[in-house]
Amino acid sequence: MKRRLLLFLAAAFIPLLCGCGRLRGSFSRLEELRVVQTLGVDTAGSGLRLTLATAAGDRGADDVVCLSAEGPSLAAALSRVQSRSTEETLFCGHVRQLVMGEDVPLEPLLETVCRSADLRLDMPLWLLRGTSAEALMSEVGNGSRAVTEVLNAVRGELDARSDSRAYTAGQILRDLQRQGSALLCVLRGGAAAEDGTDARTALPAGFAVVKDGTVCSWLGTEALLGISLLRNRFGVQELTVSDRSGRPATLELRQGSSRVRPVWDENGALRGLDITARFTASLLETAESPLSEPYIDDLTARLESAVSERLRVLLTRSKSLQADFLGLGSRVEAASPLAFRRLETPFPELLPTLEISLTVQSRLLHEYDLH
Repeated sequence: MKRRLLLFLAAAFIPLLCGCGRLRGSFSRLEELRVVQTLGVDTAGSGLRLTLATAAGDRGADDVVCLSAEGPSLAAALSRVQSRSTEETLFCGHVRQLVMGEDVPLEPLLETVCRSADLRLDMPLWLLRGTSAEALMSEVGNGSRAVTEVLNAVRGELDARSDSRAYTAGQILRDLQRQGSALLCVLRGGAAAEDGTDARTALPAGFAVVKDGTVCSWLGTEALLGISLLRNRFGVQELTVSDRSGRPATLELRQGSSRVRPVWDENGALRGLDITARFTASLLETAESPLSEPYIDDLTARLESAVSERLRVLLTRSKSLQADFLGLGSRVEAASPLAFRRLETPFPELLPTLEISLTVQSRLLHEYDLH
């Protein structure tokens, strides 16, 4: 009886064991699957040139797959580049970075991202200056780092100093729709280290102001402090100023924010903006010793003056371009929604005529001071 029962159970489990061959085949197909994490777009004649790059594998940057193909559209170029990968299957469902050449039309690309099932709106969009996406993605990387790892490191640095979500494809599209202009993070290619090697990397190169679908102005990397402060996306940043003896003093700025108060006249017209920026700072390095209260007070005033100057440069650029890339219009609308809706002229066109009052307030902490 027991023998019959054992034979019955064995017969019942035999069909289940037949699936092992199919499971083994699935594992082999998974090994051939390469996950694309960086996508680059350049112009090519009347179409686009698409470049796909995977992340570094077990063999580091030498294990990266980087393929390019041209097509009349992004979808057509993607189909062509996937057909060229004969040995491995490219999977584009986890693209984490999108880089674009300087001459790529922005708004059609953003519309394609919106419609794509493989591309997400929360991925960073990087604008390249002085190089193409194909060149950057094929040249950058050495050792265990390829272009995906390099871009992830750049995004991590931006997150620490500001908020990289402000420069994702979705946020850029929203800014263009709401305020008519947007900011893009700019990258350039450069040497990975000053050691005489040929290793290349991607370096932050400031920001681009985009209006009417084209770049209308460039901002340097020093603009990040004012941009993140005025947009209330402030992280931790360092700033070096000259003290009263002309020697450098380095401070760490954090907990920064700003307030925008619209000023209306008796007829309901927008006359100006009162902007107040606040932050705390800690002294990291100075040649002064010992530290005195007069020295701290003077250094605080110099710090506020330096930050105020950076803010004024950005506000002046915004007024001259009639481009609200700092999002001041949305701040005015939040403060006075009914009066904002009654404006007969779009807010960006009012910028050149607005009187802007700027106040910068800081509090210098002492926990890092050396006595």
